[in-house]
Amino acid sequence: MIKLKQLLNEEFLTEGTRWNVGVEMPNGKVTAVYGHYDGYPQYVGKLLKKYYSQGGKVRDLVKLGKQGISTLDKSMKGGKDHSFNNPKDGETVFYGRDRGEKGNMTRTYKNREEFGRRFGEEFGYVWSMKEKKWYYFDHRGNQKEL
Repeated sequence: MIKLKQLLNEEFLTEGTRWNVGVEMPNGKVTAVYGHYDGYPQYVGKLLKKYYSQGGKVRDLVKLGKQGISTLDKSMKGGKDHSFNNPKDGETVFYGRDRGEKGNMTRTYKNREEFGRRFGEEFGYVWSMKEKKWYYFDHRGNQKEL
C-alpha cells in the first residue's frame, strides 16, 4: 500500500492552475494562448496588471507563448542561463523558447464574450487594446475587471 507521504514526494502530483491570456484588438477579436501554472488572479492576474498593462507587452507575451506558457513572471527576456529546467528568478518560462516545444497553442475568438464562454481553463485574462485595461474570467465565464 502506498503511503500519502510517498505520493506527495512524487513529481507527477505537481499540477497547475491552467489559464489563458489574450489581447483584444480594436476590432474585437481576441488572440489568446495557454498558460499552465498558478493561473489564479492573486498570482497571474496581479503580475499581468502590474507588469503587462501595455498593449505591446501583451502582444509580445502572446507571441512568445505561441507553444504555451509554463509560468508567468515579471520579465520575458529569458537569456542564455535561463531554461525550462533552470529558470532565472523573475523570468517567464515559455514551452517553445525555453523547452523547445513545437506546435501552436494560440486560439482566436471573435470577441471577448466568446473567449469568456470557450477558453476552457480555470481562468482567462484579456487585455483590451481599446479600453487599455484587463478583464478576467473564471471557469464559469463570469467576467470581471482586473
